[in-house]
Amino acid sequence: MVLETVAVLVGVVALNIYAAAHGRGGGILITLLWWGALAAVLRLLWRMLTWYCTILLVTNSRFVKVSGIISLKVQSIPMSKITDLSYTLDPNGRVLGYGTFALETEGDHKSELEKLEYVPQPDQFYLLFCNSIFGGAPEPTAGE
Repeated sequence: MVLETVAVLVGVVALNIYAAAHGRGGGILITLLWWGALAAVLRLLWRMLTWYCTILLVTNSRFVKVSGIISLKVQSIPMSKITDLSYTLDPNGRVLGYGTFALETEGDHKSELEKLEYVPQPDQFYLLFCNSIFGGAPEPTAGE
């Protein structure tokens, strides 16, 4: 999303410089391109605000996702229905500190909660989630 917006802005600036250097103002076309660039920036800001306002809650009995800006959407699933949890880190996620989680659940139903994108601090979230699903790690013995 960020790279798309940067590419749009770079393209519009390049076309604007080209049109100005060759004496072709391109008036209406350049104006429309700048409006398109503004729309791309606003789209990016909206997506970032939506991501910032999303809350993931892990309790001992349920996993809850609260999302939305204007209207809230609350989704939940019982922890007992989650059978497996995995996550991936793409190169951008490794640099920026987010991951994509895949939850496998019992049954044939599909849930929007089965894929969680752009989860910050994925290592900590994974450990917290696994601890809630599968129970805590065993306590070390006195000799260890």
